[in-house]
Amino acid sequence: MRAIVIALALSIVQIGSAHQSGSAQESSNAPRFRVATDGVRIDAVVTDRDGRIVSDLTADDFEVRQDGKLQKLLFAQFVPVLAGPPPPHAVPASATPSDASPAVQPGTIRRDEVQRTLAIVVDDLGLSAESYPDTRRALHAFVDRELRPTDLVALVRTGGSIGALQPFTLDRRMLHDSIDRLQWNVRSRNGVEPFTPVNRFFGLDPSRTGLGDPTDSSLVDNVRQSMSGESSLVALNFIVHSARDLPGRKAVLFVSEGFGMMERGAHDNVAEPAPRTRRALDRVIEQATRGGVVIYSLDCRGLQSARQQAADNSNYGPFQPEGYEKLIRGDSHDRRQFNTDTQEGMAYVAEQTGGFAVLNTNDLTTALAHITDDIRDYYVIGYSPAEGTFAAKGKKPSLHKISIKVKRPGLTVKTRKEFLGVSDPDETTGPKTPAQQLVQAATSPFAETSIALRATTLPGYSPEKGAYVRTLLHIDASALTFAGDSSGKKAASVDVIGMVFDHDGAEVAHVSTGFSVALTQEAAADALRDGVAYTLRIPIRQPGAYQLRFAVRDRDSGALGSTGEYVEIPDTASGEFALSGIVLRSDADPATPGFDGADQTTVTPTQAMRIYPRGAQLSYAYEIYNAAGAVQATMSIWRGSEKVLTPPASTLVPPAGSERVFAAGGGVKLGEGLPPGSYILEIAATTTKPAAKTASAALQRIDFEVR
Repeated sequence: MRAIVIALALSIVQIGSAHQSGSAQESSNAPRFRVATDGVRIDAVVTDRDGRIVSDLTADDFEVRQDGKLQKLLFAQFVPVLAGPPPPHAVPASATPSDASPAVQPGTIRRDEVQRTLAIVVDDLGLSAESYPDTRRALHAFVDRELRPTDLVALVRTGGSIGALQPFTLDRRMLHDSIDRLQWNVRSRNGVEPFTPVNRFFGLDPSRTGLGDPTDSSLVDNVRQSMSGESSLVALNFIVHSARDLPGRKAVLFVSEGFGMMERGAHDNVAEPAPRTRRALDRVIEQATRGGVVIYSLDCRGLQSARQQAADNSNYGPFQPEGYEKLIRGDSHDRRQFNTDTQEGMAYVAEQTGGFAVLNTNDLTTALAHITDDIRDYYVIGYSPAEGTFAAKGKKPSLHKISIKVKRPGLTVKTRKEFLGVSDPDETTGPKTPAQQLVQAATSPFAETSIALRATTLPGYSPEKGAYVRTLLHIDASALTFAGDSSGKKAASVDVIGMVFDHDGAEVAHVSTGFSVALTQEAAADALRDGVAYTLRIPIRQPGAYQLRFAVRDRDSGALGSTGEYVEIPDTASGEFALSGIVLRSDADPATPGFDGADQTTVTPTQAMRIYPRGAQLSYAYEIYNAAGAVQATMSIWRGSEKVLTPPASTLVPPAGSERVFAAGGGVKLGEGLPPGSYILEIAATTTKPAAKTASAALQRIDFEVR
């Protein structure tokens, strides 16, 4: 077998603004007034004492204040949403094709006929396996009972490549199919149940029992949870950002088991703000405000009991302590606190964007109906703020508070409460060129799937060149157009774009390139079977959280593929303890030349897919940065929330003169009886400064599949 590998080492020039593609005609009944250097747009729902929509107000009836200062309104226009026929007769999700009614077949409507654009965001990075059956049933009922012919809907998920199970559609059958395909994500921060089972025996001091993981402390747990919560919010932010140019009343239904806005200390259990989560949360709220997107949250755990469960093991064995009953009560208290902490974030993001959160209910179907009933007629209110509201380029933006009152007595107004002073980039118009098609595919949260594309992102650091991300794109060659050339080979040509966005949604790096590949008959057969691997090395100068978005386009057919990955760049240059991405390979992977002098490991299409048979011998390699001394590193393999393998921790001592960067790695053999499915290889590492006696933790993960 010949592995088809195309390597490219790139120096990316940073740019200051995002590439924007032209937008289509806006809805005729929804005025466009984006947050920009000259104005602020607010959506508001006004009801009377009986909850009925009030539709006859003018700008003179509203009093809008920004940071406590009264604003002069430019306009206040009422936008009807639920006009038109009622939802068509519902066809149950379990109906057979012969039961289908012509009324539910997909239709076509013009852009200006779309009255609601709904993104159902399933946070599979934060859902337990237990929640999926009820969530699927509720979503099926939502599609059958609540959607109207003028609703444009997409079902997207936060996990894996940031993208959709399907794009926005009018076809309810596609939505039902996407709901059926929802399944538990191996990367989820929650396992089989919403709460981690208690295991008192394994919770004892590892030095006394010889069991447990010495690095699996609350310090590592906090890192793991905050990284996962941030990933959910970064994905949500990208979806909100991309939805703002869509027509109609725009809303996001965030279906999750929540995320923690606070972190609790290892010993004192004192709650402090989680910096990663709060930064990401502020960006979501800012994007929603700028785009007129309302977020509603649904906690799909239902009404939870904090009592002991069947999976709990409270048996201390021979070490049963005094005060055992108090410990059991403490477990229940911890679970109630966890439930409250994770619901707090869901409620906050909804309330700040003009929506609400539905919590502590087992009737998810009625909860979704309650949410959709709120996505109704509204006012678009615009005003021109004082100079300095929006931060100048390169300056830190400020958070501005908004309050709205209606002068007519007896009325209630519901709207968003704040926005961040960041201007929108300039827009461009015109027909989409191939380059613009690539930009649109890369920036949309809804994946283009004509060409299957997968990205492997490996963050790293070089003292000479700084931080970077080495990205391997695996391209399904069977979707490319191969044509014979004069030499008898088969050739295909592909355009490639890579874009890097920071936490503000601003593009900070961009590469537009392409490649042509000419293959013999034998090599073409290998490529059709194994795919094509294309590598990029992208410098990212500043630490922080980034979205890496990629798209490819077949030059002959115009077919597109897109994918994206979230990556966090630590402040390695300033001495932060960190790990590089993990390179994973099996003993069966073919050897190929290195890409360039900076890459000490080689990557093949087989490694990009990371699919291994049971019994395979795997090796893994990574780098350790800024160790304060000896490093305690533990490799573990997870299947969901279950650790299927945890060898003893290794003590790694940096070689003399290599404290800034040194390599580590190891090997593991997959068991012959390992069940097929998705797994994660995790490296958890801690290091302690001898003088200060303070510990630092770092974590990296890579997923793979066993077949």
